[in-house]
Amino acid sequence: MNASEGAFRALLAIGLALLVLTAGLFTLQEPGTGGYAVTVVSLAAQVVMVLLGAAGLYFGWDPLASIVEE
Repeated sequence: MNASEGAFRALLAIGLALLVLTAGLFTLQEPGTGGYAVTVVSLAAQVVMVLLGAAGLYFGWDPLASIVEE
């Protein structure tokens, strides 16, 4: 496993954990409140983070190859 794969796996694991926690809290928010708006923005950011981690693993992208020599 190269450094990029480890970073993408960590990004995916952390993103999924935060996404599940935030989605659970989303059901408790009242629409129209400030907390609801923050939750929606947070969910959007976490979805992007999970998609980035999944895409990096799926396509085998190695952006850290030039930084970390194995």
